[in-house]
Order: sequence, then C-alpha cells, then structure tokens
Amino acid sequence: MRLFVAVPDNTQSTMIPTRLPFPLNVYAQTLALEYGEVVHLHFGLYGSGDASGAFPEAQRRAEDALCALLPPPPARIIEVGCGSGALACRLAEAGYEVLAITPLAAEFEGLSDKRRPGLLFQMGDLPDEMPAKRADVLLLQQSAQYMDPLQLFTRSGQHLREGGRLLIADEFTLDDSVRQVEPRPVLAHFLRLAHRCGFSAERQRELGRQVAPGLQFFAQLLQHRRDALLDQGVATQDQLTQLQARVQEMAQQYASAHLGYTLLDLRYDAVQGEQPEFGNIHSFSGTEVPRLFERSFDTPFDADIWQWKYGEGRGRAVCARLGGELVGHYGGAPRDILYFGAAEKAIQICDVMVMPEHRSFASRDTLFFKMAATFLELEVGNCAEHLLGVGFPNMRVLRIARRLGLYEITDSLVEIHYPTEAGDESWPELELKPFDLGSEDSGAHIDRLWAEMAPQMQDRIVGVRDGEYWRYRYLAHPGWARGQYRCMALCARDTGEAQVILLLREHEGAQLLMDLVGAPEQFATALAVLRESLARDSQSLRCRITRSQAEFLNLPGARQVDLGIEIPCNIWTRGPDVVRLRDAWWLTAGDMDFL
Repeated sequence: MRLFVAVPDNTQSTMIPTRLPFPLNVYAQTLALEYGEVVHLHFGLYGSGDASGAFPEAQRRAEDALCALLPPPPARIIEVGCGSGALACRLAEAGYEVLAITPLAAEFEGLSDKRRPGLLFQMGDLPDEMPAKRADVLLLQQSAQYMDPLQLFTRSGQHLREGGRLLIADEFTLDDSVRQVEPRPVLAHFLRLAHRCGFSAERQRELGRQVAPGLQFFAQLLQHRRDALLDQGVATQDQLTQLQARVQEMAQQYASAHLGYTLLDLRYDAVQGEQPEFGNIHSFSGTEVPRLFERSFDTPFDADIWQWKYGEGRGRAVCARLGGELVGHYGGAPRDILYFGAAEKAIQICDVMVMPEHRSFASRDTLFFKMAATFLELEVGNCAEHLLGVGFPNMRVLRIARRLGLYEITDSLVEIHYPTEAGDESWPELELKPFDLGSEDSGAHIDRLWAEMAPQMQDRIVGVRDGEYWRYRYLAHPGWARGQYRCMALCARDTGEAQVILLLREHEGAQLLMDLVGAPEQFATALAVLRESLARDSQSLRCRITRSQAEFLNLPGARQVDLGIEIPCNIWTRGPDVVRLRDAWWLTAGDMDFL
C-alpha cells in the first residue's frame, strides 16, 4: 500500500530547493539565486533570438504549450509529479478539479501554502488501486521519464475514463542509430507501447530545438552561481563541473535532434476490463508463476531454478494480465559479454509463456507479439541497457518471431559426439583432477584462465566466463547441490597448475561438457584427455557449441549432430546489423538456462 497524505489546513510552508535530491536541488537553487524564487522546476522554451531571456518566462511558455492541449474546464485532472505546484494552482484557479501528486517529501512540504478550493495535494506515486472517480486528464510534465513505461500506461488506464487523455511533456530519445545507453525512453518505442496499452496519439509536437538555448543559458547561470552553490553545500565542485558539462552536452543533443522535448496528447480508447494490462517483473508474485509455467511448458515448475534465474534483482520481464489473471510472461536474465573485445551487456531470453487459451501467434495483435516487442523495446538495442538479446527458442516460436519481424537467425547449435572407445594415448606431463569450485581460491584460478582466453575472443561475441560467473552459473545453481554438475581441471603434473577447467553434467546417458575456460589452444588437448579418461570408465563425452565455433572443440573421429536449435538476434529495435552478428557467438551448453 502506498502512502498518501492530504495537506492539513493549518500548515504553512514553502519548498526549500536545497532539500531536493541532486541534481534537481542545483537546478532549483540556481534559479532561486538568480531570480529570487522558484516558480517552475521544468525546462523552458525559447524562440529565435531570445536565448538570453529570463528563464522563468521561458518556463511559462513551456507550461502554456502544455495547457493549450487541455480540454476546457470543468474537468478532473490528475497531475503526476507536480513539482512546485505552480501548474496545479493555475489549473485550479481556471476551474479545473485537480489532484496533484509528488513522490518527493521536499516538494510536498512546500505545497501546503498553495492549498485552495478544487485542489488537493498528495504525496506518493500514481496509485495502483482503482479510483472511485476516473479522471478526464492525466498530466505529466517532465515526470513520465522517471516512471516505468509499463507502469505508467497500466496505471493511466486504471485512472482515466474511456476517452480520457494522457498529456505528457517530457524528454525522449529521438535518434537511436548509435550505441549510447539512454535513461530516457525512445519516442518511437514509447508510442508503440502506448498503442498496445489502448492509447492513440491525437497530437504530437516536438520542441527540443526550443529547449536547447535554455540549457545553454542555464549552463551559464550555473557557472555564474557556482561559488554560492558551493558555499551553501548544494553540491560538490566535481558534481557541479560534471553537471555543467552534462547540461551543455544535452543542449547539443537537443539542437541536433538526438534528444527531443515532446508534447504528447494520447487518448485512452480501451474499454475498461477488456484491455490486457502489462507489467514488469515486479508486477506479479512468485505464487502466480507455477500455474502459468506448468500450463505453458507442460512440465513441473522448479521454484529454486526460477529464483536462481530471476531472484535478487537479476531478472527482467514483461508480463500480461487479463481480468486480473497472469496469462503471459516474457522474461530474461542479463549477461556480461565481450562484444568483439569490448565490454558489453546482453540479455538471455529464458521463459516465454502464454496460457494455452490465449495462445495465438498469427499476427502482431497477439499477447506473444505484444510482450516480445515490448520486452525488446525496453531491454535490447542501441539505447537500452543490453545491446544484444540471445536465446534458444524452439523452432515453432522462432519461425513465428521471424515472420513477425522480431528475430533473425545468426547461427545454430550443434552437438559433438566424441569417440567412445579407449585408446592408448598418454600425456605424461598432464593430469586430470577434480576442481573444487567451492574453494576460496577457485575464483582466482578461473580469473587467470579467463584472462588467457578473453584476448583470443576479440573477433567474436562471448559471455564473460570469469570466476564470479562460474560460481553463480554452477556453484549457486540448484543443480550443484543436487549433484548434477562436476568440475575437472587439466593440470600440469609438475606444478599442479590448472591449464583448462571443465564443467560436466550427465545428460541423456552421456557426460555433457557444459563449459570450459582456458587458453583456446589448450582446448583440444583438454578434451582428448577428458575423453580418454571417460572412455576408460565406459562413459561417453559430448559437447554443445555454436556451429561456427565447433572447430575449437573438434577431435579426430568426432561427429557433429544438428540439434535443430537456431540462435536468434533482435531485429525489432535498432542495434548491430545481422551480418555483423552472424557466426560470431561462442555459446555452449552452459549458456542455456535450462541445463
């Protein structure tokens, strides 16, 4: 339950800019020092030739542009992220019924002296409970970017009447053609999600180039008031220097249309109760998952495996509800990778589930498509946290996803079956020994071998295989406690130093090589020694590897079996070209989340 507090009648106070969180405190206090008061906490709009004009006047023009989209009073308006309360007061005085919400205590404390008829201030977020009376307008001025888009549209749909309007003035990313992680939503993705959630775009106005001069002007104010800001303890010297550089960079990005300041007028068209509600990984409980999982995959749900994949903040997901029931889930787990030698992030798609009665893959108007497209827009691409998405979908899902324009194929997985008969080969200088993955120094050994392996992976894409990863992927996996894994090391007989570490699991009557780490030129020898050792115990050895990388793990007499598992990449959002990704992934059985 979220906290909402109405302002008491006998309270009189004024917002103190220095109590706001950084960098909003710097923004507000700079304006207070320059103009004597802070009326607005949002950007301003400048026309040609007035870049040196007063900042409050430019802020008023930005507010005017938003108010021009409002229906005439009387109408019920909810302002989310009300800042100083100036806009809420203006609307109440014009005859609107206004509920103004702020999540910041420092802002809320300064709103009590602005109380008047038709205006109520509350502290918190837009509630997730159904309201007694639905609003005509939800209004967000530079606050939408701080909300999860799924939460924003779902809660807006709960609070708006049918035909109600969601008005947004905010910063968006317009250009996603190059790799640059952006905290602001990509506008094209934001509008697609709005449509999936039952909103239609009535009007759209781009004002970024009018914001740019104001940011340059504010950077000058920041420099002019630097000493006073430092004396008042609003920020440190380094913080002010970095903030000034960032403001100037933003001004350039607005001027070049990399960023935009966009006014959006979105109408809610959905019939209440008939529109799927989408949420993130925090919008459902663990008790809801087993039924969806077992009906989707026809296999028992393992709560320990689910926790290992998604728990402790690791996972990402888009889920769907109909009539309050969890009916769909598209989830993944982040992974650190080397992308042609550069440190990057990918996300592995793990569990794609839709209740059988809602399962349809025929078009872009299905739960599967809407969840998949939303997940990719939020999590994968040039401007997202994760540059790449990867997974191991079944052929039916992959075929449908390709037809819908979500995925393309980059490689396939093969299984190498090694000869089972024992030979007379010997390696007098080497020995195969158990490796204690749980020992205190195991991470250091794996880190050393990863440091030998990584430089030789500069021309491909490979998941980081350092000690931290190995301990999470295998030691922390429920399968370790269940005795499903065993770890071996190929060591120099004279020094005992590990040259290659190998991880095995029994699978389909054979020992499946899940992973290995070390200098790649040592892999063939390590496999030969391992194969020979297993063969003497009448055990067979297999491994799984992307077809393009199979030569590294090949041995004389081995044969490759096509598993029918294709490796997809995202083509729905902008990112690396398929040609760049094709035949580049180094993936083994250990990269699968279900083995």
